[in-house]
Amino acid sequence: MPAPDDRIRVALITGANQGIGYAIAARLAADGMCVVLNGQRAAAVAEAAKKIAATGADAAGIAADVSSEEAVSRMFEEIGSRYGRLDVLVNNAGIAPRIAGRSARVEDTPLEYWQRTIAVNLTGAFLVSRSALPFMKAQQWGRIINLSSQSGRMYTGFGSAYYAASKAGLIGFSRVLAGEMGKYGITVNCVSPGRIKTAMAATFANADRVDQQYIDRTPLRKVGYPDDVAGAVSFLASDEASFITGAVLDITGGFFMP
Repeated sequence: MPAPDDRIRVALITGANQGIGYAIAARLAADGMCVVLNGQRAAAVAEAAKKIAATGADAAGIAADVSSEEAVSRMFEEIGSRYGRLDVLVNNAGIAPRIAGRSARVEDTPLEYWQRTIAVNLTGAFLVSRSALPFMKAQQWGRIINLSSQSGRMYTGFGSAYYAASKAGLIGFSRVLAGEMGKYGITVNCVSPGRIKTAMAATFANADRVDQQYIDRTPLRKVGYPDDVAGAVSFLASDEASFITGAVLDITGGFFMP
């Protein structure tokens, strides 16, 4: 089913100042959407929005910590004031704290690592989605796309328990929300990337060696790039994906095959 009118769609992408989030924002802008880029650092998100706006797109940056209910409420007040609508939400904001460049084992995990990762990666998606629903329900149309990870789908040997738990939780959250929102014309899906060349991936100790280990275990014999994920999100945000909800789209080069 197409959007309820022919006005330009508005998309919010969290964690959009760099990497996968920025690539998604740039792709949705190229698709003709107005894009709102979210990030915690005001200067960084403003610069990212400025770069996209330089292409002729309508792009705005809003700094907000998605794990804060108050900050999320303020962000949506600004979106409502500026656009009066929200059509597409991409919950991309995520962190993966490491110790000396390596994921902490469960027995070595500081409690604050667990709590902060769950707060940003999972609670953040809940808070932002909850605030987006009134817009989408009023329109009887919407797309919510949550960024999970192959770490939430399988044991990789690289991801931490706290990161894997947050990303697996996103999948369960997405399925329940998809079930609740289908009658309003709102689809909810997950994208689950594998090894993607980003600044976050580069924080691994011996990142090049980690890349090679992934390549050796991946049928396509390569790692992915942010544009690979952006293309999948573009599809799920489109009218062509109107009969897809509660799904997980794995973008791993075959590293994970359910």
